[in-house]
Amino acid sequence: MKNNNNFDFLRFLFSFLVVIGHSILLNGNSDFWNSFFAAMPNYSVYSFFVISGFLIYSSFDRSKNLKIYFRNRIKRIVPAYFFIVIAFAFLLYYFSNATLQNYFSSDWLRYLGANLIFANFLKPCIQYVFNNNLNCAVNGSLWTIKVEIMFYVFVPILYYFINKKKQKSQNIILLSIYIFSIIYTYFVNKYFSYELSKQFPGSLKYFVTGILLYINFDYFNKNKNKILIVFLFIGILEFLFSPLRILFSLSLGILIIWLAFSKLPLRSFGKYGDFSYGMYLVHFPVIQIFVQERVYEKYSFLGLFLSYIIIIILSVIIWKFIEEPFLRKKIK
Repeated sequence: MKNNNNFDFLRFLFSFLVVIGHSILLNGNSDFWNSFFAAMPNYSVYSFFVISGFLIYSSFDRSKNLKIYFRNRIKRIVPAYFFIVIAFAFLLYYFSNATLQNYFSSDWLRYLGANLIFANFLKPCIQYVFNNNLNCAVNGSLWTIKVEIMFYVFVPILYYFINKKKQKSQNIILLSIYIFSIIYTYFVNKYFSYELSKQFPGSLKYFVTGILLYINFDYFNKNKNKILIVFLFIGILEFLFSPLRILFSLSLGILIIWLAFSKLPLRSFGKYGDFSYGMYLVHFPVIQIFVQERVYEKYSFLGLFLSYIIIIILSVIIWKFIEEPFLRKKIK
């Protein structure tokens, strides 16, 4: 299963769709506006959560070793994350209007501290940077990383709770979590805020969809075309006409896993590396710099294209010099 799928391509695609969406949303240029691509950051993140549920649960199911599991997860997430947070915290001094003393102040330390413990929501902005942008956040995409870490902790707990149960009981438990997540999302969105409703456990409905499809993969793979047609039809109807989306998450997950195991000629897409995570981490501050320096305003679509090229180059560098070396380190 590991080498016989299109997950590498899908991760790259969803990362790039996030880049496009944020480049539209953050620059405020009406010439760039496209409602489809502007919606892609959210739906791409949901797709990432489905993929994570499928792959992370399958990873733990194969190893069942907590020490190895958490070390692998740390190696995958932490080095590149820390590098991006620290590098841009220093680099943005050169794009600020502050003196050295004013920039590296207690405000800067609070930003660095909050983001290094994955609490981006506590301090998303650095004083003197991006003040005139539509959004002052240095890296607004980092909210998903803490959710991902919560998933990592959730998987072993869930596994040990349901592993010895019959498949029917496993499905009932997972569907119960799915329904709870939908109820949580609905009421938190209604009475508190949309941003809070996206967090854990609101995001669990996508994650457990990936787990459901992994646990029932043999059945799904045998009947995937029929299942896709039914749930795609239901999902589209619910998306267009229903104020409460009950099966949309499941429909989206079925589409993604169907694409992952379809006979597209993309199974060797990641042979040169997995650049999706680096692209996801680095794109937001790069776009913010382009907005602040008015590159999009001055050069229009040429500036947009240039920012994409820079983001891709940086993601390759991050993979080659940070992610890949850490992932190759053997666990003792």
